[in-house]
Amino acid sequence: MVLVRRKRVLFHDVPDSIRHLSPGNKLPDPGLYPSPEAKALAADPEVFYIQETGEVFLDYESYAARMTFYKSNIFMCEVTGKTGLDYFQAAESERSESNNLHARFPEQLKAAVLRAVQWQIVGRLDHLVEAVYDRYKDRYFKGEKVYVDVQGDKYLARILKVFPPRNLKSSSSPLKLKLKLTNGTPSGSTSPPPSTNSSEPSKAPSKYRPSPNQRVARSYPAAPHIPPASSPLAVCNEDVKPIIDASSPTQAAANDTPIHSIGADLKLSLEEANRLDDPHAYYYSVQMIGAGEADAADGPGAADVDTNKYAGSEMEVTCAALSRDRLGFNKALLKRFMKDALERDNAAASPWVVKKDLAEKYGIETEMPPDVREGVEGVKKADHEKRKRIWEERGGGANGDGSDSVANGPAGKKRKLNEDEKAARDAQSQQRQQELDRLEQAAEDAMRKAAQAKKRGVRYPTEDLDVKLSDKDRKAGKIVTRPAMDRDVPFGSSFEAFAMSWSFLQTFGKPLGISPFTMDEYEKALRHSLIDPPCRLVSDIHLCLINMIRERPFDRHSAVVSLLELKDGDSPQAIKAGQAEKDDDWQVEIDELLGAIADIGLVWDTTIPSVLSNDVRDGWECVLIGFLKDYATTATFPRLRPILTSLVYGPSPPENDDESSTGSVVEPCHPADRYPSLPPEDKINIIQFLCELAIPCKPIRSTLEAAEADLTELRKEKIELNREKKKLVDEIGQQNGSEGAPLTKGNLETNAKAQGGDATPQNGMSDMDVDSERMVDASSDVASEYGEGSSRAASVVNGRNGKVDTSNPTPKTIALARERALAREKAAEAKAAQANSRRREDDVAKLDRRLEAIEREFRQMLGLGRSKPLGRDRFYNRIWWFDGLGSSGLLNRSGDVSYGSGRLFIQGPSEIDLEVMLGRPDFASVIAARRVEEEGDGMSLKPGEWACYQEAEQVETFMTWLNVKGHREFQLDRTMKLWWDYIVPGMKKRQTDLAAGPRPPETSSGRRTSKGKGKDSELLRESYMAWRNKRKPGK
Repeated sequence: MVLVRRKRVLFHDVPDSIRHLSPGNKLPDPGLYPSPEAKALAADPEVFYIQETGEVFLDYESYAARMTFYKSNIFMCEVTGKTGLDYFQAAESERSESNNLHARFPEQLKAAVLRAVQWQIVGRLDHLVEAVYDRYKDRYFKGEKVYVDVQGDKYLARILKVFPPRNLKSSSSPLKLKLKLTNGTPSGSTSPPPSTNSSEPSKAPSKYRPSPNQRVARSYPAAPHIPPASSPLAVCNEDVKPIIDASSPTQAAANDTPIHSIGADLKLSLEEANRLDDPHAYYYSVQMIGAGEADAADGPGAADVDTNKYAGSEMEVTCAALSRDRLGFNKALLKRFMKDALERDNAAASPWVVKKDLAEKYGIETEMPPDVREGVEGVKKADHEKRKRIWEERGGGANGDGSDSVANGPAGKKRKLNEDEKAARDAQSQQRQQELDRLEQAAEDAMRKAAQAKKRGVRYPTEDLDVKLSDKDRKAGKIVTRPAMDRDVPFGSSFEAFAMSWSFLQTFGKPLGISPFTMDEYEKALRHSLIDPPCRLVSDIHLCLINMIRERPFDRHSAVVSLLELKDGDSPQAIKAGQAEKDDDWQVEIDELLGAIADIGLVWDTTIPSVLSNDVRDGWECVLIGFLKDYATTATFPRLRPILTSLVYGPSPPENDDESSTGSVVEPCHPADRYPSLPPEDKINIIQFLCELAIPCKPIRSTLEAAEADLTELRKEKIELNREKKKLVDEIGQQNGSEGAPLTKGNLETNAKAQGGDATPQNGMSDMDVDSERMVDASSDVASEYGEGSSRAASVVNGRNGKVDTSNPTPKTIALARERALAREKAAEAKAAQANSRRREDDVAKLDRRLEAIEREFRQMLGLGRSKPLGRDRFYNRIWWFDGLGSSGLLNRSGDVSYGSGRLFIQGPSEIDLEVMLGRPDFASVIAARRVEEEGDGMSLKPGEWACYQEAEQVETFMTWLNVKGHREFQLDRTMKLWWDYIVPGMKKRQTDLAAGPRPPETSSGRRTSKGKGKDSELLRESYMAWRNKRKPGK
């Protein structure tokens, strides 16, 4: 059965309200229900049913809660012991294992074993398994497949008949064996042959009865080989063939005799059962099975034996010559079978009971017999008396002081313990108390040693919150408090939507057809509130997104329909959008608003190409309104009504010329005049809504699919490059290790000076080296022509050199010249080796540069699917770096580091992470105080809050604050070091650009100009106003 926390799963009962619908019960009186619907529901109510368990639930909440419980990985398969499964997996595991178990266990043994263990009172299942195995290891039953030992070889056979010993057949006719003689008495016999009179059953003489270890030969009609006379199969003369007269009444009675009835009784001891029902006294008629039969199996010793030798032959054997397959009957398999087939209550002295379905299958009684019940009650009573006696001996009596009073006599008189008994009781109590004190002290010592071992055995990295800053680290200058963060992020609570929309535009810039821009430029563009000059960046963002989304199907005037439904506050659209306000809460009613936007953007989808081709982007606001009318609803875009109202209505102009006064009455306005005055949060909501609609578009999906393929190729290339780099590094290391320090020019000069030569090098050789080489060559030629050592050779050499005989080269000079020639050869080899090493190092440098490029491409491709933080710190704050994702690279065209955000953002822990941190037992006492100390007072971020680091020095201090002994900060430190050469330069470049101020705007030729004066000229020099799209939308 399936277990949960090592206890069986308890199922819910059928609810009482529908219990009458169970089989065998009648339906209630229909008159009790007033309506036909109630009658139908009472007759056939709607319930929730779990088929695997048979449980019924009246409501979905109970059903869902129960299914959640069943699908939790807390269950265990009782048969296999597997844990970490859900209920259905555990049940399937038990079902599969049970089927395999029942298929392997001999079918003939199942009924006998289960009948023997029924109602047995044994504490441990192992003891019961031992008893059953000892009883049945030498007892066999009709139909079993066994192995027969014939002259040391084992043959597979099937038991046809079982003949119990004579002492078990006293109540029935004994088994008679007729010996059919053909040629008189058996050889070696001096007694007369047995009678063959069929009217009187004959008995074979005891001397001809085979011993327990022998077999009696039967006929071999199908055997090609007859065992020789010396074979143990032929203990009788070959002319004597014992046969069993199955048609005789005695044989019929033998077949009805119960076999192993006494030996299987577990109430008897093993010795007594074997004495009364000796398993060696049984004879078994077996038939050999050939290898060609379908049910044959390989067994011990059967691989090298001709199994067809005795195929079809029959013989009679005892248990000494039989054995079972070890895989079909062993203690482990028997235990698994009994564990699957038996069950027992948790009460003391409860008997083992066969499961009901198996008991019915094998005809085993399911009602406890009276004698067994009396035995169970007796065992329970004895156990109760034993527990009571132990309790009384331990001083747990009624008086409370150990001086329990014992009833004495029929009148119930009580005697008190005498002084000696009290003293003995006190001594025992004192001894028990001392023993308890000793055990408590030993437990405390063990816990202290375990704590010390755990402290010594901590392996880092470990859980970050378990890592504490030691006094040694504090004295070494380790930073305790995290550097202060800038919590003034753009747009406050709307920063997350702002950052995600900017990241989407940068990541999918190529399919959208929009050039990169920094986060600062994006922020300033959203804050731009002037009608003239317009912001080109904002218009291109909307047009590029709408141009892509317009290929998706839409419902014409869906926003109009949604706004009409909004008039009814209880409508599903209004409830879902949370905009069930009354019309009088607005200065413009819905009907008036719909009339104002009716004629705006009617053909927006066909107007986009002309607007994109216009350099001024006139009319893009009308395209936006037309798009919102066809794609937005109050459910998908909750801010639809206030945004549309703000786009087409505005305050009336002031009555006087005072600029500080504004109109209080709204009047229709052109969308181009109203969009700049929208709150930045509404602009962010519009762009975020457009980004969400653009995600399922075909260009985005194609980009994601192409990124998956590119990632696969990059991984393959990275593996090849790493393999090639390792090979080059091994070659360089092998060369340096084999040659030692390479020979250099200085080494050569040092060697020459050490040998007394001139150390003036010229192309690696000195003048003396050249003269000596020529001298040696000439000497060698002369010596080879006239003979070595001759005076003629010496004179010829002197004559050629124009020198006198006193200048003849000596052996020392020749040896020195040879050494110098050898040095020159070594120098040439070293030079070639250095060239090869330099070439390999250049190749390694090229591979490193390519691997760095692959890492950057990896970041770009992985950022397309989902943006991921760099990591988390010890308090689960997530660290974000948005640069280098998708279409925006980390390097510009000149190869210098560029930036997108130029900052490191910190996001507060998520709700789940915060629950994990709050769930720690030491949070209130330790973690809360650590957050104040290590994060700084007021610097702890809540879920949904953001902060950032803008200075490179702050990030360096933050890296010093990280403790790499924790899992999260170890991973964060490693990731930040990987991108360190891009994070810090990007932040420094951003600070430089901010300090430089506005730059001159670009002309149509691409050059910058400084012409123009005034406020507009200064505004046009801002980077977000000077931005121009260099990509074509839709391409």
